[in-house]
Amino acid sequence: MQQIEPAPQAMQPEPATQPKPVTQLPAALVRDFDGEHLEARLADAVRLSTVSEDGWPHGAQLSAGEILAVSATTLLIAIWPQSATTANLMRDGRLTLSLVHDGALLEIRARSQAVAQRQTSLALSVFRVEIESVTGHRAKYAEVLSGVTFRLYERAQVLARWREQIAMLRTFA
Repeated sequence: MQQIEPAPQAMQPEPATQPKPVTQLPAALVRDFDGEHLEARLADAVRLSTVSEDGWPHGAQLSAGEILAVSATTLLIAIWPQSATTANLMRDGRLTLSLVHDGALLEIRARSQAVAQRQTSLALSVFRVEIESVTGHRAKYAEVLSGVTFRLYERAQVLARWREQIAMLRTFA
């Protein structure tokens, strides 16, 4: 009777090392959303996605006048109180912010908590947003140049309102 030796095990490749997840905003974005550079971001929209009651993504847009970076890991956002976005955040709290930064589409996953209601003359809802992950989606063959942009009809009035909203958000920082 011949003994059969076990076949040598194939060399298992070492597991690929995954880059450490990024859990904070780049310093340049913290500066962009510190409330001091509103004029530089007049046309920029940030895509805000929440989870609707039926489980589907729900999209909205934020302007620079509705976002305040408290730190690299915390934002404050102001949202229309009667919106589906506010209802979604009150019920679920999960959100994704998407914007163009440094030649890539940046996806910011976060959780929010309501901090205040009926702020400013617009009666805005305020949410504290704690960042869980930041991912840059980048192609090797191209760079992302712009995201959603808009044109303001009444620039001076909107800028004045944004300044008021940022001042209000600072009271919660």
